Amino acid sequence: MQITLKAGMVTNEPAARVRYCRQVGFDAVQEAASTIPAAAERGYPSGPELRAHRRRFDDAGIAVVALAPVRESCGWAMPETEDGRRDFEAFARTLDAAGEAGIPTVTLHPPLDGARTGQEAADQFARNADFYARACERARGAGVRLATHSPWPPEKGLWGEREFDSLFDAVPDAENGLVFCFGCLHMAGDDVIRAARPLLERIFFVHVRDVRMTQRPWTPDAETEEVFLGDGEVRPDRCLRALRDLGYAGPICPEHLPKVEPERRQEIGTAWAVGYLKSVLANTDDGATAPVPTSAGAR
Repeated sequence: MQITLKAGMVTNEPAARVRYCRQVGFDAVQEAASTIPAAAERGYPSGPELRAHRRRFDDAGIAVVALAPVRESCGWAMPETEDGRRDFEAFARTLDAAGEAGIPTVTLHPPLDGARTGQEAADQFARNADFYARACERARGAGVRLATHSPWPPEKGLWGEREFDSLFDAVPDAENGLVFCFGCLHMAGDDVIRAARPLLERIFFVHVRDVRMTQRPWTPDAETEEVFLGDGEVRPDRCLRALRDLGYAGPICPEHLPKVEPERRQEIGTAWAVGYLKSVLANTDDGATAPVPTSAGAR
């Protein structure tokens, strides 16, 4: 598995991310097209821009395994409008550029969510499915894949195993996959380990996250506390071992970590999370069951 740093977790400056990855021990990065000034202004990156951007990571032995677009848009699912066609083309050019630069996965959220009635939900699902069909066709031509993350906040429609299954049934293209977020699946009421097996072929990226909840599945009245890995209900160590047993070898990214004073972003908590992940993976490799570190010393 590739322990992966998400752009923006520690710094928006690419050279600083390279230094941090080398100091802390990350194997890979998920980059954001918005950190390339010309791409941010244009709305999408070019292939040469992405190749130049990733070169500093390549030179440091750090893989660039995923890319987030400059911006996401509801217009992606509205091809009948001029703005929708323009926004979709910007996303499609992002796919083209990622493929040209050899970045295998583009991450995103579903363009439409937040339906207030059953009819709205059906209409939005149909529009989303049309978007994914068009996006997968472009992704296939570019040689990349799509990894969709659950929308937030949960009242917008938290996507669990059943919802992702519905999307994959509607758009079965091999390029159509998900960000397998331990926290979101747990909050949706799913058993994370049980959900991994049927979704395995669609898991292109993993968010390692732990939470404690006052009730589950999530409702607007529920309180959810983001906690250090291993301090909550999710048992990310067991989830990671289950994924490894199933043959998953892709990116794993720590997410939604509590703040550690006096960090400016999440540079301290993220460094601790890397140690946790390395310990879990080392125990898995050795066939051991020794306990992984707790967060007590990190607070």
